[in-house]
Amino acid sequence: MDLTPILSGGIAALMLLAAVGLVIYRRHNKINIFWALLAILFSGGTMLLAVMGSSVGTIYAKPSGDPRASTAEFFDALVTGDYDTAYGLMKDYSDLGLASEPSSEAGKLIYDALRQSYHYELIGQCNVSMLQATQRVSLRYLDIDAVTSQLDELTAKKLKILVQTREHDQVYDAEDNYLPEVTQEAYIQALEQALKDARSCYTTVEFDMTLEYKGGKWLVVAAPEMLTALSGGTAA
Repeated sequence: MDLTPILSGGIAALMLLAAVGLVIYRRHNKINIFWALLAILFSGGTMLLAVMGSSVGTIYAKPSGDPRASTAEFFDALVTGDYDTAYGLMKDYSDLGLASEPSSEAGKLIYDALRQSYHYELIGQCNVSMLQATQRVSLRYLDIDAVTSQLDELTAKKLKILVQTREHDQVYDAEDNYLPEVTQEAYIQALEQALKDARSCYTTVEFDMTLEYKGGKWLVVAAPEMLTALSGGTAA
């Protein structure tokens, strides 16, 4: 049951009674009727606005800016490695770990290949509903599992070549085990070969990117599909 009309009527009646009471009271006391009536009107108006506000609900300000443009700005920054700008446009993350380059040689090779694979497209128009928006995005990335699926076999082949082209003590230790630096060298050579054909392991995912208007600008909310793509398909 909507109690707004009842409450509004009650407040109006109280204001009328207060005004009548002032007229009667003024006959016996010296008060400024103008300021007294103004105080009654101000107080009553405040109460009426409070009652009306509770019935109308939350009023949303119209957001400014273009959420589609914000999405493009975010991905432009992301694919070019401008992470400060990208993270400044995110609502729920301040760091995705993308700016931290791996310390190992193999890690750097995969990291560079993954970054080079990033490419995005905005699909269709952006749908806006009050302080939220949705933009369809297509994001290309390097599938790391695919590019490394044959790495063990390639490493074995590279290791065999090293054994055949080098002296025994340059490949084996005193107990006839492969020297660590030799196996590492074979692995790096295998990885470099696999990455030469990295484009055949590119894949694309489409997803809906949500944006929320906060602090005077549109901020992207990280989608699980986006996080998976940025990690080369390795994110849980």
